Amino acid sequence: MEFIKKYKIVIAVVLPILILVLIRSFSTDHFKNDIKKWAEPSVVQTNTISLEKARSLNGKSLFINLGKEMPPLAGFADKVKNIPADSVLNRDNISSILNNDGPVMLYSSDPALSARIWMLISQMGRKNIYIITADSGNEVLKYKFRPDTILN
Repeated sequence: MEFIKKYKIVIAVVLPILILVLIRSFSTDHFKNDIKKWAEPSVVQTNTISLEKARSLNGKSLFINLGKEMPPLAGFADKVKNIPADSVLNRDNISSILNNDGPVMLYSSDPALSARIWMLISQMGRKNIYIITADSGNEVLKYKFRPDTILN
């Protein structure tokens, strides 16, 4: 009892800080920081999908138009939600993204913007999220090899 009387101010300051630190460390509301885990899908390009492959995915698909200048996707007008990139993390928008039953596809005229939004949403724990891309594969495989005819 003498110990508590002697250090009551220190205990009154340290105990709430300790409780807050424990709450924060066990909370799921903050971003996770496993860099390799989050960078790998971008390097391997498993986070990108073509529009043709997006048509064949199972579940209730949600397409998110991140830019104002993008035209609506043909055949997906009822599944597209227009959300400006600066308001993706608003409470209503992020809850509709996180609670969607099927895959979520992001598209924008700026692929880097879609990649940044993909990173934010995937770090919040959302699986099955993709970036729609017009690029159908490796640049090397697109063209037929033709040798240089000038050297002959």
